[in-house]
Amino acid sequence: MATDRAVRRYRAWYTALLRLYPRCFHDRFGEAMAQTFHDQCRERRNAGRSLLGLALWIFFETSAGIIRENTMHVTELRKTILRVALGALAFWMVPLVASQFVEDWHWGVGGFVFAYAMFFATGLAFALIARKMSAWSYKAGVALALASGFVMGWSTMVHISESENPANFVYFGVLAVGAIGVWLARLEARGMARATFAMAATLAVIAAFALLRSSGAPSSGPVWDVGVAHGGFVLLFAASGLLFRRASLAELK
Repeated sequence: MATDRAVRRYRAWYTALLRLYPRCFHDRFGEAMAQTFHDQCRERRNAGRSLLGLALWIFFETSAGIIRENTMHVTELRKTILRVALGALAFWMVPLVASQFVEDWHWGVGGFVFAYAMFFATGLAFALIARKMSAWSYKAGVALALASGFVMGWSTMVHISESENPANFVYFGVLAVGAIGVWLARLEARGMARATFAMAATLAVIAAFALLRSSGAPSSGPVWDVGVAHGGFVLLFAASGLLFRRASLAELK
Protein backbone atom coordinates (compact mmCIF):
# COMPACT_ATOMS: atom_id res chain seq x y z
CA MET A 1 0.00 0.00 0.00
CA ALA A 2 2.90 2.33 0.69
CA THR A 3 4.04 1.89 -2.90
CA ASP A 4 0.53 2.65 -4.19
CA ARG A 5 0.52 5.84 -2.19
CA ALA A 6 3.93 6.71 -3.62
CA VAL A 7 2.64 6.21 -7.18
CA ARG A 8 -0.31 8.50 -6.51
CA ARG A 9 1.92 11.06 -4.83
CA TYR A 10 4.44 11.13 -7.69
CA ARG A 11 1.65 11.41 -10.23
CA ALA A 12 0.12 14.34 -8.35
CA TRP A 13 3.49 16.09 -8.32
CA TYR A 14 4.04 15.34 -11.99
CA THR A 15 0.56 16.61 -12.90
CA ALA A 16 1.32 19.85 -11.07
CA LEU A 17 4.63 20.14 -12.92
CA LEU A 18 2.90 19.71 -16.28
CA ARG A 19 0.81 22.82 -15.61
CA LEU A 20 3.97 24.88 -16.15
CA TYR A 21 3.81 24.08 -19.86
CA PRO A 22 2.15 26.69 -22.10
CA ARG A 23 -1.59 26.22 -21.92
CA CYS A 24 -1.99 25.13 -25.53
CA PHE A 25 0.69 22.45 -25.05
CA HIS A 26 -0.74 21.32 -21.72
CA ASP A 27 -4.28 21.04 -23.08
CA ARG A 28 -3.06 18.92 -25.96
CA PHE A 29 -0.52 16.63 -24.32
CA GLY A 30 -0.82 17.03 -20.54
CA GLU A 31 -3.28 14.23 -19.83
CA ALA A 32 -1.46 11.72 -22.03
CA MET A 33 1.90 12.58 -20.45
CA ALA A 34 0.48 12.16 -16.95
CA GLN A 35 -1.01 8.79 -17.88
CA THR A 36 2.27 7.62 -19.42
CA PHE A 37 4.14 8.60 -16.27
CA HIS A 38 1.58 6.77 -14.15
CA ASP A 39 1.93 3.61 -16.26
CA GLN A 40 5.72 3.72 -15.97
CA CYS A 41 5.47 4.08 -12.21
CA ARG A 42 3.14 1.09 -11.99
CA GLU A 43 5.52 -1.00 -14.08
CA ARG A 44 8.38 -0.12 -11.73
CA ARG A 45 6.20 -0.91 -8.74
CA ASN A 46 5.19 -4.29 -10.13
CA ALA A 47 8.84 -5.06 -10.81
CA GLY A 48 9.66 -4.21 -7.21
CA ARG A 49 12.04 -1.42 -8.21
CA SER A 50 12.42 2.02 -6.64
CA LEU A 51 10.32 4.85 -8.03
CA LEU A 52 12.62 7.65 -6.89
CA GLY A 53 15.18 7.32 -9.68
CA LEU A 54 12.50 7.16 -12.39
CA ALA A 55 10.63 10.11 -10.92
CA LEU A 56 13.75 12.27 -10.65
CA TRP A 57 14.80 11.54 -14.23
CA ILE A 58 11.35 12.21 -15.72
CA PHE A 59 10.93 15.34 -13.61
CA PHE A 60 14.29 16.62 -14.87
CA GLU A 61 13.48 15.75 -18.49
CA THR A 62 10.05 17.35 -18.23
CA SER A 63 11.47 20.50 -16.64
CA ALA A 64 13.85 20.87 -19.58
CA GLY A 65 10.91 20.48 -21.94
CA ILE A 66 8.93 23.10 -20.03
CA ILE A 67 11.76 25.61 -20.37
CA ARG A 68 12.10 24.85 -24.07
CA GLU A 69 8.39 25.12 -24.83
CA ASN A 70 7.94 28.32 -22.84
CA THR A 71 10.93 29.89 -24.58
CA MET A 72 9.48 28.99 -27.97
CA HIS A 73 6.06 30.24 -26.88
CA VAL A 74 7.42 33.61 -25.74
CA THR A 75 9.41 34.00 -28.96
CA GLU A 76 6.37 33.25 -31.08
CA LEU A 77 4.25 35.60 -28.98
CA ARG A 78 6.74 38.41 -29.51
CA LYS A 79 6.66 37.83 -33.25
CA THR A 80 2.86 37.87 -33.20
CA ILE A 81 2.76 41.12 -31.23
CA LEU A 82 5.24 42.72 -33.62
CA ARG A 83 3.23 41.68 -36.68
CA VAL A 84 0.02 42.96 -35.12
CA ALA A 85 1.68 46.25 -34.13
CA LEU A 86 2.91 46.81 -37.68
CA GLY A 87 -0.47 45.87 -39.14
CA ALA A 88 -2.23 48.23 -36.74
CA LEU A 89 0.18 50.98 -37.76
CA ALA A 90 -0.70 50.43 -41.42
CA PHE A 91 -4.44 50.71 -40.69
CA TRP A 92 -3.83 53.69 -38.41
CA MET A 93 -2.22 55.57 -41.29
CA VAL A 94 -5.59 55.65 -43.07
CA PRO A 95 -7.35 58.04 -40.65
CA LEU A 96 -4.09 59.93 -40.13
CA VAL A 97 -3.74 60.66 -43.85
CA ALA A 98 -7.48 61.21 -44.32
CA SER A 99 -7.50 63.84 -41.57
CA GLN A 100 -5.18 65.95 -43.71
CA PHE A 101 -7.73 66.13 -46.53
CA VAL A 102 -11.10 66.15 -44.73
CA GLU A 103 -11.89 69.63 -43.45
CA ASP A 104 -14.16 68.61 -40.57
CA TRP A 105 -11.76 65.97 -39.25
CA HIS A 106 -10.44 67.51 -36.05
CA TRP A 107 -9.05 64.67 -33.97
CA GLY A 108 -6.63 65.48 -31.20
CA VAL A 109 -3.64 63.41 -30.20
CA GLY A 110 -5.81 61.40 -27.83
CA GLY A 111 -8.17 60.45 -30.65
CA PHE A 112 -5.37 59.05 -32.78
CA VAL A 113 -3.87 57.19 -29.82
CA PHE A 114 -7.25 55.66 -29.07
CA ALA A 115 -7.68 54.70 -32.73
CA TYR A 116 -4.33 52.92 -32.79
CA ALA A 117 -5.18 51.15 -29.53
CA MET A 118 -8.41 49.88 -31.09
CA PHE A 119 -6.61 48.63 -34.20
CA PHE A 120 -3.93 46.94 -32.12
CA ALA A 121 -6.34 45.38 -29.60
CA THR A 122 -8.58 44.02 -32.36
CA GLY A 123 -5.68 42.54 -34.30
CA LEU A 124 -4.07 41.01 -31.22
CA ALA A 125 -7.37 39.51 -30.10
CA PHE A 126 -7.82 37.85 -33.47
CA ALA A 127 -4.23 36.56 -33.55
CA LEU A 128 -4.51 35.01 -30.09
CA ILE A 129 -8.08 33.74 -30.18
CA ALA A 130 -8.01 32.33 -33.72
CA ARG A 131 -5.16 30.00 -32.72
CA LYS A 132 -7.53 28.16 -30.39
CA MET A 133 -8.93 26.07 -33.24
CA SER A 134 -7.83 25.27 -36.76
CA ALA A 135 -11.39 25.09 -38.11
CA TRP A 136 -12.02 27.76 -40.74
CA SER A 137 -15.50 28.42 -39.32
CA TYR A 138 -14.01 29.26 -35.92
CA LYS A 139 -11.47 31.64 -37.41
CA ALA A 140 -14.14 33.22 -39.62
CA GLY A 141 -16.43 33.64 -36.61
CA VAL A 142 -13.66 35.36 -34.65
CA ALA A 143 -12.85 37.65 -37.58
CA LEU A 144 -16.49 38.57 -38.19
CA ALA A 145 -17.25 39.20 -34.51
CA LEU A 146 -14.14 41.33 -33.99
CA ALA A 147 -14.65 43.30 -37.21
CA SER A 148 -18.30 43.97 -36.35
CA GLY A 149 -17.42 44.94 -32.80
CA PHE A 150 -14.65 47.22 -34.03
CA VAL A 151 -16.89 49.03 -36.51
CA MET A 152 -19.66 49.41 -33.95
CA GLY A 153 -17.22 50.69 -31.33
CA TRP A 154 -15.66 53.10 -33.80
CA SER A 155 -19.01 54.48 -34.99
CA THR A 156 -20.18 54.81 -31.39
CA MET A 157 -17.07 56.78 -30.53
CA VAL A 158 -17.66 59.09 -33.50
CA HIS A 159 -21.31 59.63 -32.59
CA ILE A 160 -20.41 60.43 -28.99
CA SER A 161 -17.78 62.94 -30.09
CA GLU A 162 -20.21 64.61 -32.51
CA SER A 163 -23.44 64.61 -30.50
CA GLU A 164 -22.12 64.35 -26.93
CA ASN A 165 -25.17 62.19 -26.21
CA PRO A 166 -24.39 59.86 -23.27
CA ALA A 167 -27.13 57.48 -24.44
CA ASN A 168 -24.72 56.22 -27.10
CA PHE A 169 -22.61 54.62 -24.39
CA VAL A 170 -25.20 51.85 -24.28
CA TYR A 171 -23.60 50.34 -27.38
CA PHE A 172 -20.41 49.73 -25.45
CA GLY A 173 -22.63 47.56 -23.28
CA VAL A 174 -23.06 45.22 -26.25
CA LEU A 175 -19.29 44.88 -26.47
CA ALA A 176 -19.16 44.28 -22.71
CA VAL A 177 -21.70 41.46 -23.09
CA GLY A 178 -19.45 39.90 -25.71
CA ALA A 179 -16.33 40.27 -23.59
CA ILE A 180 -18.00 38.64 -20.59
CA GLY A 181 -19.37 35.87 -22.78
CA VAL A 182 -15.96 35.14 -24.25
CA TRP A 183 -14.43 35.00 -20.77
CA LEU A 184 -17.10 32.58 -19.59
CA ALA A 185 -16.74 30.50 -22.77
CA ARG A 186 -12.99 30.02 -22.28
CA LEU A 187 -12.77 30.43 -26.07
CA GLU A 188 -14.67 27.18 -26.65
CA ALA A 189 -16.69 27.27 -29.86
CA ARG A 190 -20.06 26.51 -28.27
CA GLY A 191 -19.61 29.21 -25.64
CA MET A 192 -18.39 31.68 -28.25
CA ALA A 193 -21.59 31.03 -30.20
CA ARG A 194 -23.65 31.84 -27.11
CA ALA A 195 -21.65 35.03 -26.55
CA THR A 196 -22.20 36.37 -30.06
CA PHE A 197 -25.87 35.38 -30.03
CA ALA A 198 -26.18 37.27 -26.74
CA MET A 199 -24.59 40.31 -28.39
CA ALA A 200 -27.08 40.10 -31.26
CA ALA A 201 -30.00 39.78 -28.84
CA THR A 202 -28.80 42.69 -26.70
CA LEU A 203 -28.41 44.90 -29.74
CA ALA A 204 -31.85 43.87 -31.00
CA VAL A 205 -33.38 45.04 -27.71
CA ILE A 206 -31.52 48.35 -27.98
CA ALA A 207 -32.73 48.69 -31.57
CA ALA A 208 -36.33 48.12 -30.48
CA PHE A 209 -36.11 50.95 -27.95
CA ALA A 210 -34.41 53.20 -30.52
CA LEU A 211 -37.16 52.49 -33.04
CA LEU A 212 -39.83 53.30 -30.48
CA ARG A 213 -38.17 56.64 -29.81
CA SER A 214 -38.02 57.38 -33.55
CA SER A 215 -41.51 56.08 -34.34
CA GLY A 216 -42.85 59.56 -34.99
CA ALA A 217 -40.39 60.20 -37.83
CA PRO A 218 -41.16 59.46 -41.51
CA SER A 219 -40.17 56.04 -42.82
CA SER A 220 -37.46 57.49 -45.01
CA GLY A 221 -35.82 59.29 -42.11
CA PRO A 222 -34.44 58.25 -38.72
CA VAL A 223 -36.58 55.12 -38.41
CA TRP A 224 -35.12 53.70 -41.61
CA ASP A 225 -31.58 54.64 -40.60
CA VAL A 226 -31.95 53.12 -37.14
CA GLY A 227 -33.49 49.93 -38.49
CA VAL A 228 -30.85 49.38 -41.16
CA ALA A 229 -27.86 50.21 -38.94
CA HIS A 230 -28.96 48.12 -35.99
CA GLY A 231 -30.32 45.30 -38.13
CA GLY A 232 -27.05 45.05 -40.01
CA PHE A 233 -25.01 44.60 -36.84
CA VAL A 234 -27.54 42.14 -35.41
CA LEU A 235 -27.21 40.02 -38.54
CA LEU A 236 -23.41 40.20 -38.42
CA PHE A 237 -23.22 39.06 -34.79
CA ALA A 238 -25.80 36.35 -35.46
CA ALA A 239 -23.80 35.16 -38.48
CA SER A 240 -20.70 35.00 -36.30
CA GLY A 241 -22.64 32.90 -33.81
CA LEU A 242 -23.68 30.51 -36.56
CA LEU A 243 -20.05 30.13 -37.62
CA PHE A 244 -19.04 29.31 -34.05
CA ARG A 245 -21.91 26.84 -33.84
CA ARG A 246 -20.67 25.18 -37.01
CA ALA A 247 -17.21 24.93 -35.46
CA SER A 248 -18.63 23.39 -32.28
CA LEU A 249 -20.52 20.78 -34.30
CA ALA A 250 -17.33 19.99 -36.22
CA GLU A 251 -15.61 19.25 -32.89
CA LEU A 252 -18.17 16.55 -32.14
CA LYS A 253 -17.54 14.66 -35.38
